[in-house]
Amino acid sequence: MAQLRPRPVRKEPIVPTVSFIIAAYNEEAAIGAKLANTLALDYPAERLEILVASDGSTDRTDAIVRSFAPRVRLVPVGGRHGKTIAQNRAVEVATGEILVFSDATTVYPAGSVRAMVADFADPAVGAVAARVVMGAETDETIVKGRSIYADYEFFLRRYESRLHSLLGAAGAAYAVRRRLYTPLEAHVISDFVQVVKVVEQGYRAVLEDDAICFEPSESRSIGDELERRARVITRGIRGQLYLASFFHPLRHPWFCFQMLSHRLLRWAVPLFLAVALAANALLVTRPFYRALFVGQAAFYLAAALAYALERRNIRLPGLFIPLYFFVVNLAPLLALRALLRGEQKATWETGRT
Repeated sequence: MAQLRPRPVRKEPIVPTVSFIIAAYNEEAAIGAKLANTLALDYPAERLEILVASDGSTDRTDAIVRSFAPRVRLVPVGGRHGKTIAQNRAVEVATGEILVFSDATTVYPAGSVRAMVADFADPAVGAVAARVVMGAETDETIVKGRSIYADYEFFLRRYESRLHSLLGAAGAAYAVRRRLYTPLEAHVISDFVQVVKVVEQGYRAVLEDDAICFEPSESRSIGDELERRARVITRGIRGQLYLASFFHPLRHPWFCFQMLSHRLLRWAVPLFLAVALAANALLVTRPFYRALFVGQAAFYLAAALAYALERRNIRLPGLFIPLYFFVVNLAPLLALRALLRGEQKATWETGRT
């Protein structure tokens, strides 16, 4: 569909004022390098405001940020409230026409902000997402599995952007027009809901292929990766519920289709797999369905074996696909359990020292 009726973005080398916002909590190990990376951006210094919203940091984060004054401004949040509230506080004092949101560990190549800002020359564009490449995992299974998943996700986002708008962005690297920013509640996943709020106001959210940023993953093991994916899905579902009025099939049929095909059906895959396994088991007396049942059962057993071995730091070559498949499809079930239990967490831990 995107090939049949693409909507190209009108780009120009504009230089509006930009507020570069970094939400941080106990990031003493990373914040110095992050600020050095930000100060090295190819963007006029007089047009670039750098704000660090410190969410009640108890280590040396605030002191390190202050050492970069006057080029960098510390915004103490006061207490621990979570990333969304930290971003809200920074936006309250931001002066830029464009807000760029980043994590404390995300590496921005020199030209990335210019590439994102160029899309705002198109008056129909209200938000721009960069492509975030994850890496630096110590677990080879995570590297290979996430690479396949990330390529698939990028493919979907690229064509959604070309057709009309994204519904969400990577929280480590996206930009919004200041006048379109909506303050959100603490428990709301800002990178998803904020972008949809821009679209709800009649603007496009697009992916900028030339803005590629790099984010080291904190998933040190397959267990960490499973927990991370479950947390992302839990907050994504809560965001979906928060935006229920927007996703009305008569008001926004295309966005409903995007949400259904890109998110909801993906999260429902474990249910479909269970139904398929049960159906094949019931029809096991027929040769074709017997073969399907045996193949499906063998794949699941291989995934379960790989997961059990992984937890003992034993890795068998060739099992990364069933193992990551297992993680991707177990995560929605863990997310559902968290929702049913009413678990809700706005804050985050870095795991860095």
